[in-house]
Formats: sequence, structure tokens, C-alpha cells
Amino acid sequence: ILEGSDMDDQYIKVMLDDNEPVRFDNANLQVVATVEDGSIKSKTLATSGVGAGQSNSHSLRIWLDESGTNETVGGKTLNSKIVISAVAAEQTGADYIESLLATHNDTMKNDDPDKNVRYIGATPNNYVTFNGEDWQIIGTFEMYECPEDIGNDSVTTENYEEKCTQKKLLKIIKDTSLDTYSWDSTDSNVNNGYGVNEWSTSAIQIALNTVYYNSQVGTCYGGSNKSNKACDFSQTGSMKGLGATARNQVARVMWNTGTLDNDWSSYTSIATVQTFYTAERSDKTGKICTSGDYCNDETPRTTKWIGKVGLMYPSDYGYATSGGNTYNRETCLNYKLYSWGNDSYKTDCAQNSWLFNSTHQWTMTSIPSPSGAYVVFNVRDSGNVGGNNAYGTNEVRPVVYLKSDIKIIHDATHDGSKEHPYGLSL
Repeated sequence: ILEGSDMDDQYIKVMLDDNEPVRFDNANLQVVATVEDGSIKSKTLATSGVGAGQSNSHSLRIWLDESGTNETVGGKTLNSKIVISAVAAEQTGADYIESLLATHNDTMKNDDPDKNVRYIGATPNNYVTFNGEDWQIIGTFEMYECPEDIGNDSVTTENYEEKCTQKKLLKIIKDTSLDTYSWDSTDSNVNNGYGVNEWSTSAIQIALNTVYYNSQVGTCYGGSNKSNKACDFSQTGSMKGLGATARNQVARVMWNTGTLDNDWSSYTSIATVQTFYTAERSDKTGKICTSGDYCNDETPRTTKWIGKVGLMYPSDYGYATSGGNTYNRETCLNYKLYSWGNDSYKTDCAQNSWLFNSTHQWTMTSIPSPSGAYVVFNVRDSGNVGGNNAYGTNEVRPVVYLKSDIKIIHDATHDGSKEHPYGLSL
């Protein structure tokens, strides 16, 4: 109600949408600070939320209450104004990214079996500043977020459903590689020195979750038979490890580490993106061989792992494509990943996946083979998904899930572009 009004507000009746009509002096209408110059009384009629690219419509009716008489309202004046006050909501990072899907369908999709929202295309605006450097958002995923082990109260792959909580989390990957390292390596008497393709005990998993996670100096591997390679993550630059702020933002989650249910060679002509997605969540391990010098490790095999720093999956790479002119996204997703490096498939499928970067990149998924237990999937510089001996040296790009309460800073100077990446806050 603005200056110049001399009508008593007990005679002013309002009705918003299909709510019950109320008098403006109703005690249930919250009195708020005046929000317009010249206003003498302000009350909140309703509050609501609206997501990115969405809108709300309301219907407001104002009239005189029937209790008014010629003496009380006759000749009186009402000057009023409707004001909409917008307040930025406190959204988690995952909620904000998911809210963009409706208006960013050319660079975001949710068409995997679990409807996870993912960024797609060659150059989506999915950059975020994490650990003081550029990382990129893979998407949002329903994950088990687990607490830290305290004393004897430990979280295991057997009790995680009891100890952990399912939350929607942001999954991000380092924009550049740390360096090239072996996925694993062993002494010559174990799998002939070629390494063991079990993620939970792999050399790169241990390095990422100890040396890299704590910004330390350690020893990694760069070849067979435990060929040592320095990994100094205490320095600045592309090889720096996680700082205290970044460590406080990383969630401890239950990762799926399953793989295909048979010999990889029998899948090269049929393993699509969805084949990999399903396999990664299966109970199949990377060891199907039974004997021989390349299959004599005694490492227990698992298909679940609880930790903080991992690598991308083959399916992450595949689902990140937008497709192209000759082969669209649907065609790419239904074509074998092993042949994405061929002809137009490389141009349309591989090069339109922002996770492709013309190098050999490790994934965290092992390869079952009847001839040995040392092979791991990688994304090759040609664009196809193939395999490499665990002792081979491929690029390592760390992947983490952010805690469920982490929020994204988004405004004119934080729009997700490489020039203006999103920020993060607790």
C-alpha cells in the first residue's frame, strides 16, 4: 500500500490463485520491510521457487470486503503496487546442473539407463574451478556418499548400504593429465611383471588416493617389473596434488568397478556405450583366466570400491558425445566403442566427445581375457576404446565426486565457460 492511501486495510480483500480470500490485515500475511519508495505497508502474499528456464504464473484478485459501508470506504483512496522480490536460492551443485537440462538440451542429456544428467559435445560449458585449477563436470549421479572410518566403525563394500547415504553428486574430471603412469606393475614372478588388473589394489589407485590426494612426493610406476617413476604431487602446476580446501570438498563414495562378462575379444564388435555402462555396474571382474605365467596373481577380485579419487569409465567417454552430421548421437551410442576411431565415426562420435583429447587415457575398468589378468581399458588417441597392458603408460586424469552439500557459484563471471568457469562453495 503506497502513500496517498486513506482506506483502512481491513476492507481490502485479496485472493492469489485458488487460495482462500483473505483481508489485507489478516495476521497470517507476513509483514515485511517496505520494498518500494513511498510505501506505507507491505505484506507477503505468497512465496514460490522457479528453476532455470522455468516460469510460474499467478492470478491475483483485489476487491472491497463486504463489511465496507459508504461511511467507511466511500470516497476513500487505495494506491498499491505488486512487487516480486527475487532471491537467489541455495542450490546444491548437482541440483543447479540438473536445472540446466531443460534449456541446454544441445549440450546436456540424461539418456543413460539411470537418467544421469551429463554434458555432451566437443566444447560444452562445463568448466569449474576446483583445487585452484580447471576441471570439467561429467554430470550428476546418484551415489552412496560414505562417512570417514572412525575407530572400529568402518565402511565396507558389504555394509555400505547401511553406513552410507544415497545422494545426487557432481562428478568432475581434471581438465589436463597429471602425467603418464602405469595403471599397475608387478614383480616378474607375478603375471610376468605386467601388473594386476584389479582397481582396488592397483598402483595408480593407491597413488591417487595417498600421494596425489595429500600433495606428497612418492613413487609411481612407468613400466613392467615395477619400473619406478617419480610422482611429485607437492609442486605447483599441472602435477600439483589436492590442497586442504579441495580435500574438504571431495566425497568418499562407493564406486562400481565391474566389467564385461566374457572375453573382450568377443565384445569388440558389439560393445556399445550402454553395454559398458551395464558392465561397469555388474558383478564381473577382470580375471577369467585360470592358469599361466600371465595369470598367477593371488589378488582378491572385487566389483565395488570405496574411495575418493578414481578415473573415468569407458561409458563416461561414450555418453559425452553429441554425434555429428553423418552419425548423430543415437547412432554413435549404438555403435561399438572399439571402432569409434574409424573414418566418420572418429569425426562424428569421438571428436564430438569432450573427453577425447588425442592421447591414450586410462579408465578404471579392467578387461577380462582368457590369456591373462593384466589388461585394462583405455581411450586411445585414435578415438576408440581398446585395451593396454596394466604396466603401460597412459595419461592419468583424476576424477572425483563432490560432497552433496557443495554449491556452485554461477553468475555473469561464472558461466561454466573455459574463460569463466563455475566456482564452488560449502
